[in-house]
Amino acid sequence: MALIDRIKFEGNPSEIVWKYPSDEISTAGQLVVDENLEAIFFKEGKALDTFGPGTHTLKTGNIPILEALVNLPFGGKTPFTAEVYYVNKSIMALKWGTTTPIPLEDPKYKIVLNIRAFGDYKFRIKDSRSFLLNVVKGGNRTTNEAIDEFLKPNIVRGIGDFISEVILNNNTSVVEINKYRDESSTAGRVKLAPEFEKYGIDLTEFNVSSVNFDQNDPNYQRIQKIITDKFEIDMLGDKYQQKKMFDIGQAAAENEGQGGGAMGAGMGMGMGMNMGQMMGNMMNQGGQNQAGGAQAANDPAARIAKLKGLLDQGLISAEEFEAKKKEILSSL
Repeated sequence: MALIDRIKFEGNPSEIVWKYPSDEISTAGQLVVDENLEAIFFKEGKALDTFGPGTHTLKTGNIPILEALVNLPFGGKTPFTAEVYYVNKSIMALKWGTTTPIPLEDPKYKIVLNIRAFGDYKFRIKDSRSFLLNVVKGGNRTTNEAIDEFLKPNIVRGIGDFISEVILNNNTSVVEINKYRDESSTAGRVKLAPEFEKYGIDLTEFNVSSVNFDQNDPNYQRIQKIITDKFEIDMLGDKYQQKKMFDIGQAAAENEGQGGGAMGAGMGMGMGMNMGQMMGNMMNQGGQNQAGGAQAANDPAARIAKLKGLLDQGLISAEEFEAKKKEILSSL
């Protein structure tokens, strides 16, 4: 194989790492490194000399670590073998997502839900040497897809932790986590940045775009029912129990109508009796309220207060108010 006198990046600008296809190199040759790239020599699995942007002549004085390793002689076009990796130090963007559901206990309802999460992240290679040694590992991962497959599990492992942190801080349920996507994104970056740092990577941005639930999951439906019941309690107040009794009685009656048998009929009758008593009580309360209302209507103080309200609203004049007030007082 002919000696390589000029080494230059020939990969795709979007590639995170690109390996020069030949390892037959000559001293006195040239190494060209474009902007946003860094070139590193590898020999026997060891990261050696590093070169930043510019054109570099590969004389022995410029490759001291490699020279010490292979004992290169001085002068002439001395051949040697070494691998050259180009590392892209631009900001890169990739997407992430869970391939399988992640079980997460809802701290508010103590029910375990299976969640799926999706988003994207941006990063740049901060330490090329560490990145090549820990991620690329001697050329086993040189494509973006392979690097993505290596990094993504680190994200998935941290999802449960930072989502739990967000819902605890906001005293909310897992099913409401999408209200806090910005907080989840920030918490995710804080959680994951140290992990990426181990590989020589600076995690510049991390985003959670959505957290999804299986709508048919019985546990998800249980939580939805709890939320619905709580809403009804807050809206109906004391009438909530009456509504529940009515719903139960109606269900029992429908069951009886569908051939539910003696038990269903008995339940229907029992519920019917309870509903009858309930309605009777409500009617008695209504009658008492009407009687009380009639007494209040005849109370002079109440009548004067009502007149004052009409005056304040501009519905009657001050003269009309005074005249009617005298009329009420004269009837005492």
